[in-house]
Amino acid sequence: MKLTDLLTETEWDDLVRDSHERFGISCAVADADGVHVSHYQNACNRICTIIKNNPDAVATICAAAMKNFTAETKATGKPAIDECDIALVKVAVPIVVGDTFLGTVSGCGLLPEDGEVEDFLVHKTTGITEDHIAELAKEIPTMTEARAGQFADYIATRVAEVVSRYESKGAMMP
Repeated sequence: MKLTDLLTETEWDDLVRDSHERFGISCAVADADGVHVSHYQNACNRICTIIKNNPDAVATICAAAMKNFTAETKATGKPAIDECDIALVKVAVPIVVGDTFLGTVSGCGLLPEDGEVEDFLVHKTTGITEDHIAELAKEIPTMTEARAGQFADYIATRVAEVVSRYESKGAMMP
């Protein structure tokens, strides 16, 4: 079983687009191995765009965070809300059918209230100056803990609807 058994890539993109538009956070859908099945490009800040365009930075920062959040959601079966290695909000919601963990819907890239970007790691992986990073960080919108929880709840509800529809279709088949 794979994520595209539940929804097409276009339908996963629609979920990502809707979530990004509602919450202003960068969103993606990835399978249990971290491979993206959504391809709708969305970004909520310029630092993350720079990171995502740099293979070393994306491997060090984004892929590492996704691996950890995927492992946590797989182990607990519950959404994970925390920060990535550069101190931006990261939320991951598991996609589970029966006992099968298929992947996550995640969001990231907003600044926690009273948070600061970990500029040294951004500098080390991208080469941009810490002064430039500080300027770019001023533009990053914030997300409260409550709003991150609302995002996780919204995604969990959407995923539950998708899984329920899938299971209902399977139950109807001879």
